[in-house]
Amino acid sequence: MATIAAALLVRLIGGRSVGARAAAVGVPIGLIAAYAVVPGWPWAPPTDPFDQLVWLAVGGGLLGLAIDLATPGRLIATIVAAVWPAIGLAWLGAALLLHGNGNDLYRFGEVSVVLGLILVRLYRLSGDGLSGPLTAAVIAAGVAALGLLSGVPGLAVVGVPLAAAWIGWLACNWPKRRFPFGAAGLLGGSGVALVLAGHAALLTPVNASLVLLVLAAVLMQPVMPFLAGRLPGLRAPAVRPLATAAFVAIPVIAAGLLAWLAPNLIPSLY
Repeated sequence: MATIAAALLVRLIGGRSVGARAAAVGVPIGLIAAYAVVPGWPWAPPTDPFDQLVWLAVGGGLLGLAIDLATPGRLIATIVAAVWPAIGLAWLGAALLLHGNGNDLYRFGEVSVVLGLILVRLYRLSGDGLSGPLTAAVIAAGVAALGLLSGVPGLAVVGVPLAAAWIGWLACNWPKRRFPFGAAGLLGGSGVALVLAGHAALLTPVNASLVLLVLAAVLMQPVMPFLAGRLPGLRAPAVRPLATAAFVAIPVIAAGLLAWLAPNLIPSLY
């Protein structure tokens, strides 16, 4: 509800042009509001990594809002998206990742590059206001499930509210498209979901191979245009977002089943 209220309020205050571009700031606001209720607002200075993720959403939302208000172009947002996961991972685990041995630094760089490319891809998928956000929501939910199944409930404390914030965004844009997906939602929402995934892979007992399988959700999204060209029923604006969510959830469900039924079957990358 906080996402819906914030998006509509920003649209009302900002007007048809600026307000619509900035409405995606409702996504980080939704996450922050949910986290403030359970487990509670992360007072400064945040030391717990999951509190830090919420502050990352605050920073990403504000930075993205500034980008949305400064220019309607996509270039600046794309450049920032490419480096945002590295900034987030450094914020969460700088002491361990940046001052460790060479292998730690290599893993940090490798994961940051992969997540940066995925975030840029999610931004490019967001032209309809829904495909990129829905994919990010599925990734957040998948990481939350892996956290619960691997004994790291803090991942769910952030992942579940983040996925819920995306549901609020879906409610704002479905079945009728009302707002474009701006940089505020990209950095304060999708970026947080990817940093959450990177944190799970690098700094928790969660199997990094299963995290990578969750991230493979982004590879499923191109299936939808292919199927929509052959199945007329999927072309309907009210149906396509739901079908997209179902398809991108396939690798996420597979990762959850492996973590539940055969946690030792897949060797971890790290």
